[in-house]
Amino acid sequence: MDETLPGPVRRSLTEALAQWQHWQPAPDAQPEPERVLGAGGSNTSLLVSDDGQRWVVRIDGFDSQRMGLNREAEWRALCNAAADRLAPQPVYRNLALGVLVCQYREPQAGAADSLAGVAALLRGIHALPAVKFRLDPLQRARGYLSVIGERALPSVLVEACDRLAPTEMVLCHNDLLSTNRLVSDNRLLALDWEYAAMGDPLFDLAVIIEGDGLTDDEAFALHEAWLGDTPDEDSRMRLANQRTIYRELAALWERALSALKRA
Repeated sequence: MDETLPGPVRRSLTEALAQWQHWQPAPDAQPEPERVLGAGGSNTSLLVSDDGQRWVVRIDGFDSQRMGLNREAEWRALCNAAADRLAPQPVYRNLALGVLVCQYREPQAGAADSLAGVAALLRGIHALPAVKFRLDPLQRARGYLSVIGERALPSVLVEACDRLAPTEMVLCHNDLLSTNRLVSDNRLLALDWEYAAMGDPLFDLAVIIEGDGLTDDEAFALHEAWLGDTPDEDSRMRLANQRTIYRELAALWERALSALKRA
């Protein structure tokens, strides 16, 4: 399999596996690659194993800082989430290689996450300790625009941000799409914490509603389950603005990623 990987990915994988004794807990021997789990413009994830034990090795596909990511915040959030059984256990990272290694969790056959389960997972995430990194939508948008080579912020994004009054910041996952949720051992887990940051918890709901294409009824059910009560007008309007913000940021993210691929 190694020969089919791009050169930079293959080199980072080789070096990460050679550091197996520094993983915590360390394998009994150097793991061997099994297969690619996912490969895209943002990163490549590979399954590696050693005599029944398995791990996922994620290798960056771009300069994470240029896309507004904070790997220190990701690591701290992921460690805290794993301690609360909300995420797989991280075992190793190497910022120079752009590598993160986590224990592999086997998907539960036939299991599906429910809206109530997703709401409960979100509440667990939002109760985790704070990290020293905040999601500022306008700052994030400016970062994407600098990669694209433009400067003007979308007016609809600015207007949506202006309509939002300050609110309490909590830890948010910020990318909890269905592809980043996994049921394993009867628990719903959150994967891929690279966008974790302090922010408005309703942005997390907006990501799921927009990214997973929920219907209006499903969106209301998720909002209600997360609140544990019927959303009032202020909460509904705040969520509507966060949905607009997510749509605008997602569109800019796609364009910025395309620009990085062409570079």
